[in-house]
Amino acid sequence: MAVKGRRAKQRQRNHFLVAILFVALIVAAVGAFAFFKLQAQPAPNAANLCPAEGPRGHYVLLVDKTDPLSFTQKQAFNVFLEDLVKKRVPEGYLLSVFVLGEDFKSTAEPLVELCNPGTGENKSALTSNVQRARRTYEEKFIKPLLSQAEALQSTEPAKQSPILEMVQLVAITGFRKHDVQGERRLFLMSDMLHNAASLSMYRSTPAYKEFAETDYGRKTKSDLSNVDVELQYLLNAPKLQTRRNLLFWEHYFIDSGAQLRQVQPLEG
Repeated sequence: MAVKGRRAKQRQRNHFLVAILFVALIVAAVGAFAFFKLQAQPAPNAANLCPAEGPRGHYVLLVDKTDPLSFTQKQAFNVFLEDLVKKRVPEGYLLSVFVLGEDFKSTAEPLVELCNPGTGENKSALTSNVQRARRTYEEKFIKPLLSQAEALQSTEPAKQSPILEMVQLVAITGFRKHDVQGERRLFLMSDMLHNAASLSMYRSTPAYKEFAETDYGRKTKSDLSNVDVELQYLLNAPKLQTRRNLLFWEHYFIDSGAQLRQVQPLEG
C-alpha cells in the first residue's frame, strides 16, 4: 500500500509539473506574439508623428493676426485652441497651423504640422507601450501645438489683411500638398474683413458673383474641394460684419468646392 501511495504522489507531482510547464509555454507564446506584433507594426513618421501609411484626415487651422485680440478674445482663443488640439483632432489626423499676417508671402508655410499619435488609452499593454504612447502624445503633440498660442496673436494692427490670398495658399501648401483622402476641415479665425489694394471690405463688401467675374476674383479663387469650413468670427467691426459679408464668404467657399458648416462669433 505504501508503494502505491508513493506512486500516486509521484504521478500528482508529475501532473503538477506538466501543468506548470504548459502554463509557462502559454505565457512564453503570448509574450513572443506580442513582441513580434510590436516589431511588425510599421513605425509612425518620426518627423510629424503620422501613421506610416499617411494621415487619416487633415485639419487646418488658419488664424488671422492682422488685428490684436482683446483680453476677452484672447481667453476665448486659448480655450478654442486647447479644445481643438486636445479634443477635436482624431487619432491619426494631421493638424497644420497657419497664421495670416500683413505679408502673406512670409506666412505661406505652416508654423507646425503634426499628427495626433494617440494617447495609448485604447491599446493593449501586451502589444503596445502605453506609457511611451502617452508621453509622446503629451510632449511631441500637445506641447508643440499649444506653444504656438503667442505666435498666433499680434500686439499691433496691420495695414493690410489679405485673407483671400492666405486662404488660397492654405489650399495649396496645406490641403493640396498632403492630398489626404480622409476628412478635410478648415478652422478659420478671422473678422473676415479682407483689406488689400484690390479689395477693401472696410469700404464695402461686393456681391460675390460680381467679384468672381473680376480679374482679382479670378486670381484669388481657391480649390478647397471637399473641405468643411468652421469660422471663428472675430467681431472687431460689427457695423461692417453684416449678413452681406457672411454671404460673400459663404458663396466664396461654395465656389471653391467647400462648405461653410459653422459660424461661431468669438466673444469680446
